[in-house]
Amino acid sequence: MSSESISDLLQVLWQRWRSASPVKRGAITREQYWVLRMLSERGKMKIKEIASAIGCTAGSASIAAKRLERAGLVKRERGEKDERVVTVRLAKKGTKKLDSWRREQLVSMSTLFEPLSAGEKQALCDILEKALVAGGDLTMAGEITRGRKS
Repeated sequence: MSSESISDLLQVLWQRWRSASPVKRGAITREQYWVLRMLSERGKMKIKEIASAIGCTAGSASIAAKRLERAGLVKRERGEKDERVVTVRLAKKGTKKLDSWRREQLVSMSTLFEPLSAGEKQALCDILEKALVAGGDLTMAGEITRGRKS
């Protein structure tokens, strides 16, 4: 099998992953999803920081945060000294919702691998980790596979 064929198969897997995302299912917008992800990873952030981190304008990040606040997923706070500065943090409901969406995606993907034996799953993990390490994604591969080998 060629590297191109493997790339094609990985593209199909990526499409499957994306089709199970809350954005693809219409639950939230792309900006809203990434606002939640950034807050989950980094904690409390200013609108300008969020915009920079997710690659959108401060206006788009602000609109996303307002909508997420209306849904009860984030909390927005204006600065005491400068009310133009808005800080956003993830609400408990936002954490639960993001975790739920992640679980749904994982379940969707996991069903693809059910037909594989334990040995085949381990071999696939080893191969993917080796490719990621060779591609310079050592940290990511280590975080994903650490503690999961049987």
